[in-house]
Amino acid sequence: MTFRNLAGWLIAVLLLLPAAAGAVRPAMLAPSQEKAREAWVDSVMLTLDLRHRIGQLFIPMLDPRSLPAAKNVVKTDIDRYGIGGILISGGTTAQHAALIDYAQSVSPVPILVTLDGEWGPAMRLKDAERFPYNMTLGGIDNDTLLYDYGREVARQCRLLGVQAVFAPVLDVNSRPDNPVIGRRSFGENPGRVSRLGSAYSRGLEAGGVLSVAKHFPGHGDTGTDSHKALPVVDHSAETLRDVDLRPFADYISNGFGGVMVGHLNVPALDNSGTASSMSQPITEGLLRDRLGFEGLVFTDGLAMKGAIPPGGGDNCVGALLAGADMLVEPASIRTAMAAILEAVKTGRLSESLIDNRCRSVLRWKYTLGLSKRPSPSPAGLKKKMNGPESETMRRRLTAASIICLDNADGLLPLHRLDTTSIAVVNIGAPAHNTFSQFCARYAKVDVYSSAGESGITATTLGKILSHDVVIAAVYDDNAACRAALSKLKGAANLVEVFLTGHYKVARFTPLDSRSVILCGENTRLSQEYAAQALFGGIRVNATLPVTIKGVAPAGTGIGLVKTRLGYTTPEARGFTPALAKATDSLMRLGVRTGAFPGGVLLVAKDGDIVLEKAYGYTDSAHTRRVSADSTLYDLASVSKIAGTLPGVMKAADEKLLDISAPASRYIPGLRQPDKKDITLRRMLFHESGFPAGIVSAAVVTDTASYTGRLVSARPTRDNTIKIARRAYANRTARLRSDITSHAASPSTPWQIAPSLWVGPATRDTLMNRIYNVKLLDNSYRYSDLNFALLMDAEQRATGVPHEQWVDREIFAPLGAWRTTYRPLQRFKPSEIAATEHDRWLRKATLRGYVHDELATYSGGVQGNAGLFSTVGDLAKLAQMWLNGGTYGGERLISAPTVSEFITARSDISRRGLGFDAPDIKNPDSSPTAHEAHPSTIGHLGFTGTCMWIDPSRNLIFIFLANRINPSRDNSAWTDLDIRPALFSAILSSLRY
Repeated sequence: MTFRNLAGWLIAVLLLLPAAAGAVRPAMLAPSQEKAREAWVDSVMLTLDLRHRIGQLFIPMLDPRSLPAAKNVVKTDIDRYGIGGILISGGTTAQHAALIDYAQSVSPVPILVTLDGEWGPAMRLKDAERFPYNMTLGGIDNDTLLYDYGREVARQCRLLGVQAVFAPVLDVNSRPDNPVIGRRSFGENPGRVSRLGSAYSRGLEAGGVLSVAKHFPGHGDTGTDSHKALPVVDHSAETLRDVDLRPFADYISNGFGGVMVGHLNVPALDNSGTASSMSQPITEGLLRDRLGFEGLVFTDGLAMKGAIPPGGGDNCVGALLAGADMLVEPASIRTAMAAILEAVKTGRLSESLIDNRCRSVLRWKYTLGLSKRPSPSPAGLKKKMNGPESETMRRRLTAASIICLDNADGLLPLHRLDTTSIAVVNIGAPAHNTFSQFCARYAKVDVYSSAGESGITATTLGKILSHDVVIAAVYDDNAACRAALSKLKGAANLVEVFLTGHYKVARFTPLDSRSVILCGENTRLSQEYAAQALFGGIRVNATLPVTIKGVAPAGTGIGLVKTRLGYTTPEARGFTPALAKATDSLMRLGVRTGAFPGGVLLVAKDGDIVLEKAYGYTDSAHTRRVSADSTLYDLASVSKIAGTLPGVMKAADEKLLDISAPASRYIPGLRQPDKKDITLRRMLFHESGFPAGIVSAAVVTDTASYTGRLVSARPTRDNTIKIARRAYANRTARLRSDITSHAASPSTPWQIAPSLWVGPATRDTLMNRIYNVKLLDNSYRYSDLNFALLMDAEQRATGVPHEQWVDREIFAPLGAWRTTYRPLQRFKPSEIAATEHDRWLRKATLRGYVHDELATYSGGVQGNAGLFSTVGDLAKLAQMWLNGGTYGGERLISAPTVSEFITARSDISRRGLGFDAPDIKNPDSSPTAHEAHPSTIGHLGFTGTCMWIDPSRNLIFIFLANRINPSRDNSAWTDLDIRPALFSAILSSLRY
């Protein structure tokens, strides 16, 4: 049937279809450029004969994996035919860029470089990082995010030298068994497909790259792969209007520039059986005339089986007659050129049609910047492509695409981690992977796997089912995975996490779990963000892009709130790439110069950890590398704000302790004339009059064991053991046998060194010395004794030992299970960074035993020091304060109490209520960076630690190191002064 014979029938059909108000000029064809654009087009047209004008319409596919061969092919195509574009598939970014650079250099007319990149360049380039599949993104209800995604793909394309991307896929995947579209589609909802596709296109074109929507008029409901045969879309005109064509109509009305016509038999639009790419009623009549599209029309790959005419032969003439501008991947350019020349000669094609199509191609080349020949550089290209911008975008997209399908009784995000036992079972994957590792960052988890010869045995199953919550992460839909998951149906609280395609979940029905998380695919980032979703590290609000039979209809999704710290990139939270570079340089310098054997740095902002990195070793002997997740550090005076202060805050919050009351109300030993009126508030401000400290060694050593000074400023005959700069200990001094022991006993149960124990009597002896110390004036004076007394008051007020109080009330609810006093009771020595080699009284390198002398001889628990922790645990505590007292969905401390403690400042010093703070009046004396905001709170620790919290920026900075290993006498540490330098680098790298 000819077009003329179809006209009457087609008009009736088209009346049902959407129509543009008029021709829609693509936004990229800016009128302001029209004069210059047409002048350039005219100048190029003058250089082209008919053969080369035809050649401008060809886009052959090239494989750069054999670069010399690909260069020969493209040079031949340029020399013989004057091809107008290329489509490169396969290879690496460097090969891709090298071939593009070569093609541009040998072509008289700039080449339009296209990319089949439905999920970014990684769809075709093996060393580019992949973005999520479109169906994964189909659940996102955030057009701005899709716009940003388009901008990032455009950035990568410009680096590669690509001007046009064959994306977005606007096919509405209304058929679950579609063999060719599936995950390439944004889903089954035409409105959602339209919105997301247009948002992505807007970003792509704003970034200077032509978007090419496909596969017009809609490939979503086919049972045939057009690569193998011609699919039939047997939809009514009404269905085509409401479903298949809606995204394309919206795309065109929004002024986007490119459309790819698919190879489809659509009887409702053309009942001749002709493929849409060769159908004049569909391409010219519907796309151009009815919908008003004035952009560039591309065919789908013309070598595909669905594009081959029933009798075989050339299909390029038919595509041009139908209305195509550019002929993608012709089976043979030589054959196509001959056929087109013959069609012109016989009058089937007019020269004016060829000229008009060629001019259209040239206009777009000018618009896309090809009037100035681009020259991509392969040098460093992979790093630029996969840089922070790419990682940030992949993280944003992955996080936003997580779907919660069910959440019985609000099980998720998981809460009360201190009282909930959790098993993680990887089904179809090894036990230890990104998913299980990130679960372990939030809670104590026992990890299992169905992989291996034995699978989940009866014994293993019993262990798994004994847990309060069982998290089953499913990575495949094969029979073994289905059988493994079915074994877990008896779990009290089963949480199913599907790291599979959406439709594959149907193979596991019925879903008998309490909660269901769907990721849509299995990648490093989907594993990470699935774990974050379970524990409240991210907000979840995506919905199903397609109906899953027996599971849920499209649009299903349950929102989950963010309750805990999450993980993302620095760039996602407003930092420049300078953050990682500057801090990395400083940390490496510190290790290299011996300022510290190793350390860990953490930066968090706006509720997300953006940098957490370990450097070096746990000791100067390099016996074990530092782990950011697990290495415990002796916090020294950071214990004041991480251990004592939370305990005091909680006791005050529970009305057990009044910080405005005299400490003597709680501590009988202070009921002395000069001390009875000193309030806990004055102690928190360090305005109590207590001296900086006491010489603990003088209290616990036997005075009869030595003569002369216990410690002298210079070496003498007896003072030969150097313990610090200008400090030499008496070599004959021995510990008191009445309060210390070289073996554990009922009276000395607390081990403080490999061969040394103390007990309550030792601690009480030290506290009595503090009670009776001579006071100085009550102006500001930093004192360890204030915090020893604060802990004493807290313990007496609560009736609970301090270490138990803070663990029960603070650390356990936080999930800070690697934060503790006396860490060797719970952790191996290899998990703890070493501190000083004590050559005097303890005669050992300290690893897991607190370094501070007062805390040591108090049994390892004291108000001024003694706490061990990791950067991750400390960040949870800091975020709880920034949240106003809540974390993990639980309120630990009331908002008014938190506000009072973090905002109060002394009238006579820089100090806060227990916290240190910037010295605004004397910046050179400030413990923080000069750039620190006045609201910043935190503390330094003698062992090489610090913790700073900036409420104004919602920022956390934690640095843990063991600069005193092997000795506190460390000039490299002093010279580097790394803590303020790191903080300065962090603040300086903020964009706002």
